[in-house]
Amino acid sequence: MNICVLLGGASPERNVSITSGKAVGQALTSLGHAVFYVDPSTPWDQMDRFRNMLETFDVTDNHFDDMAHRDERVFIDHIHELKALRTNVVFNALHGGTGENGIIAAILEMAGIPYTGSGPLASALAMDKYLSKVLAEKAGVQTGRVVRITGETQINPDSLTFPLVIKPNSAGSSVGLHVLMEPCDIRPLVKDALIYDPVILAEEYISGQELTVPVVGGEAFPLIEILPEGGVYTFETKYTSGKSRYRVPAPLTDEVTQSLKEKAIRIWDILGLESYARIDFRLKDGHEAYFLEANSLPGMTATSLLPKSANVMGMDFPALTDWIVRDALKRFEKKEKS
Repeated sequence: MNICVLLGGASPERNVSITSGKAVGQALTSLGHAVFYVDPSTPWDQMDRFRNMLETFDVTDNHFDDMAHRDERVFIDHIHELKALRTNVVFNALHGGTGENGIIAAILEMAGIPYTGSGPLASALAMDKYLSKVLAEKAGVQTGRVVRITGETQINPDSLTFPLVIKPNSAGSSVGLHVLMEPCDIRPLVKDALIYDPVILAEEYISGQELTVPVVGGEAFPLIEILPEGGVYTFETKYTSGKSRYRVPAPLTDEVTQSLKEKAIRIWDILGLESYARIDFRLKDGHEAYFLEANSLPGMTATSLLPKSANVMGMDFPALTDWIVRDALKRFEKKEKS
């Protein structure tokens, strides 16, 4: 198949997306697919230069200096080129921004180009951490207390209970995240988080095990326990080798494992997620589960969390990427017939 891998973009998670996209492209190429890379924030006449940059790219490269000059609206102009190249499917390896909030998915859907991942509405709901918590509660899944803050919000210290977590409402990879164990003035930290998102969450810190439930094709895969250095899963502990350990499957009782899987599927269903996703939880006192957030486009390298779980199921990374591509085509054909 002729597959376009979308990677990069204009979000703070640009580097993480490039890492995912390159890994996906290499896996699909190893299976005999014809793969080409497209950055939705790079004008088409500069795409070859972007592709050459991929050869020397490193996840620690500084890309923030040029973020203000990036504009994903140029992706609209890319649609004609994707059709001219007879693209069979677009593999969406973007993280954050319009790549994950449903806008890119909506453009591809309107253009009639098959794409991987969830549809526009489900992507938008999952990206909005506050709304996804509201919907999780509707589905009978417990979440921690949360206060929604914007740049205009007057913060009432009496409304906050420590310890708490400050984080952007619609950003991933733990960018802009702060964990506060003791009472303090949160305004400087809110100001920092507002760099990444106009809406910030101040949410209850739940002590306990950090767990994630990968879901593929509506089936909950083996759970993963995340053991970050220092106890907090930050950008650094996620993407620095040796800073986190993982246990797959997570060492839980069958009863707790099944309960978490059922909760993950409830969230998958109420958000309307498709193909693959990751649902994150905190487990307090070994049995009390709190939903944290849903990831509609989780990291996709051979050592990322969802692929680790798939590997336990006997599905290696190339096979997983191939399944995702074929699932996208199957769903597209089903929509075309309806």
